[in-house]
Order: sequence, then C-alpha cells, then structure tokens
Amino acid sequence: MNRVHATKSLTAIKGLLAGTTLIAGLAFCTGQLAAASLGSAHNGSDGLDAGPASRQVTTESALFAANRPDVFARAGIARGALGFPAGYRRTGRHVHDGIQGLDYDEVSEIDSAGRPIAMTQFAPDGRLVDAVRFDSPPSGLGSVSSDAATKAAQRAVAGAGLSVVGPALTEANQTLGGWDVHWARAQGRYAVRGDETRVHVWQDGRIQSVAQVEHALAAAPQRLLAQSDARGSVTRQCNAWFAGTGSSYALKSMDLEWVGPNAAFDADKLTAAAAPYRLAWVANVNPSGPAADSVQLITLFVDAGSGAVIGGDVVE
Repeated sequence: MNRVHATKSLTAIKGLLAGTTLIAGLAFCTGQLAAASLGSAHNGSDGLDAGPASRQVTTESALFAANRPDVFARAGIARGALGFPAGYRRTGRHVHDGIQGLDYDEVSEIDSAGRPIAMTQFAPDGRLVDAVRFDSPPSGLGSVSSDAATKAAQRAVAGAGLSVVGPALTEANQTLGGWDVHWARAQGRYAVRGDETRVHVWQDGRIQSVAQVEHALAAAPQRLLAQSDARGSVTRQCNAWFAGTGSSYALKSMDLEWVGPNAAFDADKLTAAAAPYRLAWVANVNPSGPAADSVQLITLFVDAGSGAVIGGDVVE
C-alpha cells in the first residue's frame, strides 16, 4: 500500500499538480497493517474484477468447522505456533470487502463470556495474513532482550508457515512496550514498497500479533529503463507542473522499487481496480518557493519499462 500522507487541501500547488485535489481522498489509513495485508491477498487471488459495483459492497458469510475444516485447521495450527490462548468455542466467517478490494477467512477464539480473545485471518490461498490476541500481558514482568524477541518472532513465523528472507529489524515499541520485529520484502534485488512481515513481541517474550503484507507482482520489464531516461520523465512532469508558478523543485533521489500504481496524479484512475505492483523508478522531489509552504516532498513512480508516471505520494 502506498503511504499517502497529505490529509488537507494542497492550496499552494493546486495549480501545479493535476489531480492533487484527490490526494486527501487517497489517505486510506495505511498504517493498519491488517487491512494492507488483506488487500494484498485479494490482489494475489484470482485476478478477477466484477466491475465498479462490486467494489462498493461488503458481504460476509458464516464459516463452520463442518463445511470449512481446512480454515479451522489452519487457525488451530497458527494459534499453537503463536502461543495464543484457546477459546471456549470458535467462530468463523468469510468476508468480501468490495470497498477495500479484499477477501479473507477469519476465525476467532471466544471465551466463556462470549468475548473474543484471539483472531486469525487468512488469504484465499490459505496464507496467514493477520493474527492478534486481545488479552494483556501480566504487569510487572521484566523485558526480554532484543535478541530473544527476534528469536521468538522467528520461531513464530516459521511455525505459522510464513516465509521471510533476510535479516530481521528489531525495534523497541515505545508506545506498547515490548518489541517490533519485521522483515522487509524484496524481489529480484529490489524492495517491494510497503511489503513486510511484522511481529509484535510482548515484554515477557510472548507473541501479541503477526501481520504479513505481500502484494502480487507483475512481470519485470525485459529491458530496464535507464536512470537518465527516468530522470527525463520526472523532469518533463515537474516542468509541466511548476512552469510559471513562482515555485521550483529539486530531484533528490531515484531508486528502483516495486510499487503499486495509484491515482495520485490521475483522477481517471481513482476507481480502477487494484493492479499488481510494477517495477518503477521512485523519484523524490523537494518543492521550493510558495509550493514548499504546503508540500515537503513529492514522490513519483516512473514505470521501469515504459517510462510513464504511474502514481506516487505527496507529503505535506
């Protein structure tokens, strides 16, 4: 998911960026990893889209161990691997969220008072995409070390059937306590923007939550666009935006990443179905002059095959 941080009208550059009045509408609360991971699961399912109407309706149906034993079996395996509490009973449901564009199966552990104490969610292909326990760790327990938290997270994701590659980054969570352990995703030496596996480890070493964001990827272009050609695309776009406005810009960096095409600069694409991520040059541009009063950074995604601008982000 793309992290679009502009949340109010971009007054100073309304005349510069065609379509930037849509930026506020693109702030989809991407800090919620579960929503992002479930949306990616939908992208990687059957690739079918029933049209705009289907993207406006959310439906759900009950799941039972009798008719979907596979889902309940996966939930049991994940619960055991993560050390989550077992409920007095379990409930299941299948959700199609047409607004977010996602499908998932969910199993909740329910205690004797009818309260959910843990939950697991699975993509249509059976991959665990989100799991969380709702109880709290006992107070007064000492904090496990960063190394111990990392090892606990590694055991948990392996037991839950998740695949992670490369070294983990472990950080103390100053708000919740404990540790956040996450693995960034890469494909063909290039980072997949926003994709990761994240585990929150309580200060006593138990797993509190797991989420995996993993988008479907398009085929890489047979011939990569040279950085100089991508820079030309950025320059042409920015010159069109900034010409005669009293503002200017500076291109700060360009790197190849897998990114999700979006409607940040093209209103016609706002209602389009989510597309697989594409390899692109990610260009970061700093405005100057009046535009800098409202916008700190403009990021453009330049398709690494065609050279077209396929989206981006704006940060106020």
